Amino acid sequence: MKSKLKSYSDQALSDGQIRELARQYDGIDMATLIGANENNFPFIVKISGDESIVMMWNKPNGMMAVADDDPVRMFATVQFLREKAYPEFDSLEEAEEYARKQNWPLDPL
Repeated sequence: MKSKLKSYSDQALSDGQIRELARQYDGIDMATLIGANENNFPFIVKISGDESIVMMWNKPNGMMAVADDDPVRMFATVQFLREKAYPEFDSLEEAEEYARKQNWPLDPL
């Protein structure tokens, strides 16, 4: 993994700047970087227009938002998940329905 990833947390950047700066993540498995594993499965939910958020299906808790205040890392993550064909939904309700139909696992309480 690249050792000198720069954080752009809480910075106001243009879309063009974000796209350009996200190149630092080329070749990095962004799913693993955000914590994907056997208990956490990432997916994308569109929230408005072209804006999307990254969510995780967490076996103990179900659907959880991935909190990230770095717009560059978030952009790179969404692009990676799209390129690798992770699920993408138009709403939280659509994601919940898909999880039910696909029997996404939940650990018993």
